[in-house]
Amino acid sequence: MRLLYFLCCLFISLSSYADSLDSGVAEDSFLLKISEALAAYDIDVVSNLNQRDVVAQRIQRPRLGRFPDLPLNRFPDSEEIENWETEFLSAEVGGLAIIANQDLRQIEADEDFLNHWFNTNEPQRLFVTFIAADLLAAQKIETVVNAYGLSTQLYHARENAAVVGNLYATAAQRLAIDSRAARRYRTAVTELEFLGERVRKNSNSLFSDDGNRGDRSLARREPAVFLKETLGDQFNQSTIREMVVPGGVALGETASLEFVPQELIYKNGELQLVDENKIAWTLPKIAPADIKALFDFVIRSEAIGSDAIVDIDADGRVRISSALRNTDVGFAIMHADTQPFQFVPNLSVTKSVVIDTDVSWQKAPAANNLQFSSNYEVRFLSADNMRIAQTRVALEYQYESLGHSMRYLDAWGRDLGRLDENLDYAGLGYSMLDVAGYAAWVGLLRLLQEGDVSFLRGRYEFMKIDKAGKDTPARY
Repeated sequence: MRLLYFLCCLFISLSSYADSLDSGVAEDSFLLKISEALAAYDIDVVSNLNQRDVVAQRIQRPRLGRFPDLPLNRFPDSEEIENWETEFLSAEVGGLAIIANQDLRQIEADEDFLNHWFNTNEPQRLFVTFIAADLLAAQKIETVVNAYGLSTQLYHARENAAVVGNLYATAAQRLAIDSRAARRYRTAVTELEFLGERVRKNSNSLFSDDGNRGDRSLARREPAVFLKETLGDQFNQSTIREMVVPGGVALGETASLEFVPQELIYKNGELQLVDENKIAWTLPKIAPADIKALFDFVIRSEAIGSDAIVDIDADGRVRISSALRNTDVGFAIMHADTQPFQFVPNLSVTKSVVIDTDVSWQKAPAANNLQFSSNYEVRFLSADNMRIAQTRVALEYQYESLGHSMRYLDAWGRDLGRLDENLDYAGLGYSMLDVAGYAAWVGLLRLLQEGDVSFLRGRYEFMKIDKAGKDTPARY
């Protein structure tokens, strides 16, 4: 009867996913395939370990299942990888990696398995987390999966940590074994933390913010949330009437690129882009800690719907994106935010904002190298009687990575005539070069993120980069 109940739950889930998302069908098809065979080994299969009815039932035997808050391609972040790896190296948890390609021979060598893993499309890359006490259940699952002609690797005794770390960091589906012992186990590993928790009422998530774990509320020191396009431009007014006039730095452009990227690779401290012809293009040099910080910002930006990076108020208090706090990138952008009024002192405004307006990546003269250009504006803002952000003056610039050159383009705004005729336009532009360079990288990372460009090879090493740098002061 228990098996019949769980199979019914599984088929109901499959039907609901089929109506809304094709990937859900592909995910559940694997569980459906092995559910009957696992029942013979006294292991239940459920598609949603956090389903309210499932959580309410007393566990009679181990369960294999997924989580609604770990959907397809929800890769672990740096903290999750560190937590999982720490407990694996303590022999507290283990992992079962599954390549769910039918009739794929069993692969013995770890490196061969990893290469096949990287070449396997989602959702065929599955990773099952379990505690040491559930090793027997994991071995039973491995036996059943192998019997279906699928390839697996089981890790449980601190062996081959780099390989298993790569597998965990790039798993398209993250599952777990649920048991009484696993429920009692105290851990920071996400898949085990979720066990025993039920989704919120009238929701398919444990959280109140549509499942963005860790983003239930913005940090108090997070800059005000806004998208730079809401500031309007030379011809259009701000589109958010209730906006309190923002300031600081906001980067939100999606870059253009001369070719269609197929894969991003991190190797030997450098990033490469692979095009549709399998040509690997070398990206400009950037410190690993800096690109990791910008990568985290892009993820954070999409999660909270904000382009804002930093804002310093009239009392000098610093608000900065949590992704860039205490990093060299964050410190450089924070410093740039203090510069505009050093060059433009005579406007009757109290807010400045630096935004990107266009980012373009091109093939460089050197073979298989890329370069970029980024357009940016330094704006001076005030509020009208409706507290709408109004641009009084905007100065436009363009930065070229080749030659590290900047040029002033134009200016606009109703207070243009108030600018000092001796204004150091070049000096203001050069004070923003760091921001302009970071804008290009943010734009490229947004392009890759929005295009779901594969980033598997080197992702594990990349996510382990220590991005810590200069401390962000509470006041500047």
